[in-house]
Amino acid sequence: MGNTRENKSQFQIISVRFQSIFNFLVFSIPFVILIYWLLFNHLLSGLTTQLLPIPVNSPLSVGTLFFCFVISLIPTISAMFGVVSLKNLFKLYGKAIIFSKENAAYILRFGYSLVAWVAAKVVFIALISIVLTLQSQFGEQTIIIQVDISDIVLLIAGAVVILISWVMKEATIINEEQKYTI
Repeated sequence: MGNTRENKSQFQIISVRFQSIFNFLVFSIPFVILIYWLLFNHLLSGLTTQLLPIPVNSPLSVGTLFFCFVISLIPTISAMFGVVSLKNLFKLYGKAIIFSKENAAYILRFGYSLVAWVAAKVVFIALISIVLTLQSQFGEQTIIIQVDISDIVLLIAGAVVILISWVMKEATIINEEQKYTI
């Protein structure tokens, strides 16, 4: 019996640690995105060419950097939605609430955030490619629509997480019904 309590206590401690990590990410991710765009013109070329669909060969204007930052918020918001969902899920785990409709709802939200992240990434790449080539000569503007294997994997993972949340919700309902049967 003591071993079960010990495992539960350790599980709660680890859950609270993960909750702290997610709290940190909620505040640090937007900050890192802001810093990236503020320092963009001073970064090494490897940090700019690997993260963008269009090579940038000259410094960007303040207006372009601002638009790039705003466009970067599109996938950031979906990522933040996922991180907040995980933070809330692990908050419940920290309270030893493991099998509830609330847990299933947070898992569902996380699954939706994975799917939304893929859509947001496609929109981000299209918009950022337009903004980065807007000042190019007529006929040299580019729009890129890109979906790669990692996006497909993320969509599948999101669908699986959504399915798991549905199974958890149904199992919770069955469990509650069984509590009241004699």
